[in-house]
Amino acid sequence: MLLRPCQMTSFDLRSFVLLAALQCVVMGTVLLGLRNNAPVPIPGLRFWGIAPLLALVSTLVYGLQGELSTVTVGNGFLMGATLALLAGTRLFLGRPWRWRPWLVLMALCLSSLLAFAVIWPDYRARMLIFGLSMAVICAAHVRTIALYSRGLPSRLMLAAMGWQTLVLLARALSTYWIDSPATGRFDGGSLLQAVYIGTYSCSILVVLVGAQLMVNERLREKFEYLATHDDLTGVLNRRAIMRRIDQEHQHWLNEGRGYALMLLDLDFFKRINDTFGHHVGDQTLIRITMALTQGLRRTDSLGRYGGEEFIALLPDTDMCAALTLAERLRKMVEEMPLVGGEPACTVSIGLTVVQGGENTPEAVLLRADRALYKAKDAGRNQVAIAQ
Repeated sequence: MLLRPCQMTSFDLRSFVLLAALQCVVMGTVLLGLRNNAPVPIPGLRFWGIAPLLALVSTLVYGLQGELSTVTVGNGFLMGATLALLAGTRLFLGRPWRWRPWLVLMALCLSSLLAFAVIWPDYRARMLIFGLSMAVICAAHVRTIALYSRGLPSRLMLAAMGWQTLVLLARALSTYWIDSPATGRFDGGSLLQAVYIGTYSCSILVVLVGAQLMVNERLREKFEYLATHDDLTGVLNRRAIMRRIDQEHQHWLNEGRGYALMLLDLDFFKRINDTFGHHVGDQTLIRITMALTQGLRRTDSLGRYGGEEFIALLPDTDMCAALTLAERLRKMVEEMPLVGGEPACTVSIGLTVVQGGENTPEAVLLRADRALYKAKDAGRNQVAIAQ
């Protein structure tokens, strides 16, 4: 038996949409798995993972013969999938997300669709309302990506959602020229209808691929951060700060750019741990490192050298400027307001600058260490320098 062209087109569109939906579900399952197993929380993954599941439900409902189920349930799930993609992207990019205005749009859209399916049956009116509503959501997605994200994955998502927005607008605005009141969703005869149906399936897949790439990039950044920063205080760990000192020393050897080093030690910190407990000691470390970070310049680096001892690297800094900065840091710690009964703490600082003939940073560190012991021997809570 020969198939009429419209039947063949209908069959092809349904099969294509179902296959694309299943592929999207696989991507969504991967994103949900990453959400549950990632070493650090990544916002937005839940909504990115749920979106293709909602799209699959809408695809299955569209395959049914009931007009009312397609208009209400199918379109509702499809809008929900599109909103979930938008919510995931905004949360991933650290932007606020409010469901209420979008749920109001969804309710107005679906109620209007129901009216034009039951009271005044007209496919064209439904196509116009639904297409414009979906275009608004997709345009909001495009705006979010364009304003707050960069890189190849973002460009993929931007291109997919941009194309989706244009197709939705074209399909919605052309419906009164190419459709009739009784047109069915999968009716053949219109290239624009085929593009309209196929575009969403492709765009959601591209968006999910972009989301997967963005998550991978975020995880890489998180792993790099964990590898270079102290778990407790958030400042550079010993290996990372020593690497920066090595780099700065190379600049000194190659370009003659001087630098200063500070060794900072919290005074009688063991007494705080013994008296108040390690939890209070940890909170004291966090509080003081936050103050030190705020007191340093943007070009400076602070690292935890070990225990309660820290290193501050001051590029392009002579002794006079370094001494002024060290004194300011010492006073900041001494005058810090106490919160919740936390113990007072002071800091001793050993300060030095790189000198001619020093081929390795170890010699500079050794002099900073001697200066620190001078500060301790002189009564602590002060700055000592080593020439």
